[in-house]
Amino acid sequence: MSQPHESPRKPYPLSGSPAAVALITGASQGIGHAIALRLASLGIHLMLCARNTEKLTALQARIQSQYPEITCLIRPCDVRDAGQVQAVVDDTLSTLGRVDILINNAGVAPQIGLFQESSIADIDRTIDTNLKGCMYAMRAVIPQMVQQQGGTIININSVAGKTAYPYWSVYDASKFGLHALTEAVAEEQRNNHIKVIGIYPGAVDTPIWDGLQLESEPRREGMLTPEDIAEAVVYALNQPTNLFIKEIILGPLKPAV
Repeated sequence: MSQPHESPRKPYPLSGSPAAVALITGASQGIGHAIALRLASLGIHLMLCARNTEKLTALQARIQSQYPEITCLIRPCDVRDAGQVQAVVDDTLSTLGRVDILINNAGVAPQIGLFQESSIADIDRTIDTNLKGCMYAMRAVIPQMVQQQGGTIININSVAGKTAYPYWSVYDASKFGLHALTEAVAEEQRNNHIKVIGIYPGAVDTPIWDGLQLESEPRREGMLTPEDIAEAVVYALNQPTNLFIKEIILGPLKPAV
C-alpha cells in the first residue's frame, strides 16, 4: 500500500516549541488589543506597540497575569515615524530572536466630509498611519523573514479598501493603497514562504468611531466586534504553510436595521 503524500513543509504552528513571535501595531485598544489577547492564549510571544503607553502597560499586565508562560513586551511607537518602527523591530529581534508574525493594525479615521474640505493635517495623519506605517513595518520585518524563509504578515484593512465610500475619500485612499501594497508584496514574497494577507472587516465596534462628527450615532450593536477580527486572524495563521489565503472579507451575518 502506498504511503500518503506528505508536504515537505509542516503546518505552521501557532503554538509549540519554540513558540512563535508576533509583533502587533496599534495594540493598546480595539482590534489590536483583541488580537494580542487571542494570540497570547495560544502561547505566542508578543511585542506590542502603540502610542498609548498607559493602555499598553495595562494590557501587558493582564497578559502576564493570565499567561505567565509567554513573554509579552511593550514599546511606545508612532508608526508614522519610520525610525520608531525600525527600532521596535530591531528590539524584537534582539530580545525575542525573530518575528514570525506581523499584524499591521494601527489605523485612524479622518473627519468625514467632502474631499475638498479635508484638512492637510487629516490627510497626512491618515495616509501616514494607515498606509505608510504599514509600509515601514513590512520593510523592517521582511529581510529577517526572508532569512528564516517563512513568516506571515497580516494587514488589517477595511471594506473601504474594496469599495470607495463618499465622504470617506481620504480613508478610502489609504485603504485602497494598503490593498495594493498587500497584493504586490504577497506576490514578491511567495518564493520566500512569506504570506501577506489582507483582512477586510466591515464596521467594527472600536474607539475609532469616537470623535467623528457624524450626522447620527453609529448603530454599534450591528457592528462586528474586535474579537471577531481576532478569530479571523487566528484562522489565517492556522493554515498549512503550503496554503495561501490572500484575503478575508468580514461582515455581520445580520446587518443592523
